[in-house]
Amino acid sequence: MATIPPVRFARYRLACDRTEVEPIALYRWAASVALAVFDDLATVEIAMRSAMARELASEFGLEWYRRTDILDDGTAALVGEAWRRGRLAQLTGTTDVIHGKLVATLMFGFWVKLLGRGAYRGSGTERRRVIYDSVLWKPALRRAFPHVADLDRARVETAARRVQALRNRIAHHEHIIWGVPLPGEMNVDGSPVRLPLREAHDTLVGLAGYVDAGLEGWLRQYSQVETRLELCPVESVARSL
Repeated sequence: MATIPPVRFARYRLACDRTEVEPIALYRWAASVALAVFDDLATVEIAMRSAMARELASEFGLEWYRRTDILDDGTAALVGEAWRRGRLAQLTGTTDVIHGKLVATLMFGFWVKLLGRGAYRGSGTERRRVIYDSVLWKPALRRAFPHVADLDRARVETAARRVQALRNRIAHHEHIIWGVPLPGEMNVDGSPVRLPLREAHDTLVGLAGYVDAGLEGWLRQYSQVETRLELCPVESVARSL
């Protein structure tokens, strides 16, 4: 099709070579899979950020995002960007209303960073390391993920970063049916590690279970992803999912 760049469409043509399947049929199927995955992503993202914001507010107050002692420079900068993007300075309302708007405006990557190890705050003689395991996870964020084994921060962070990679692929309209490249993870030959799509989706559902076991069960019952995957029109592609 003229509206799809040849470079983008080439892999679909190759996958359909020596089959009776039209490349556009495979392309449309892949798009339907991405939509089904993104539907589940939206559910999990809202659940995760809501749980994390709730526990941060419970421990540090509704204006936890202003605290200079618990956020490193990178996450503080993301708060500033969201504040400007959401025009929150112009918002009139109670503290809880402003908090809710900010939570909705902050990108998924912000919440993933809060699950990390933390970095530095300040400069010069004031520069110091902010260790998120001590200042965020143990006093607050572990309560947002009550069902993770041993309340393991690293386990949640790994799952969240993999979900972020999946989310970014779909948000940028990139292929996911041939796997999800994991940023910073390389095979011995130097190629990026790719998470098979079913495994990536299972990680997403597992992350939901860390927040709420009932949500994980709901997704496993009502998600349309497996239904879409089973409709793959090309056998060689279906085997790689």
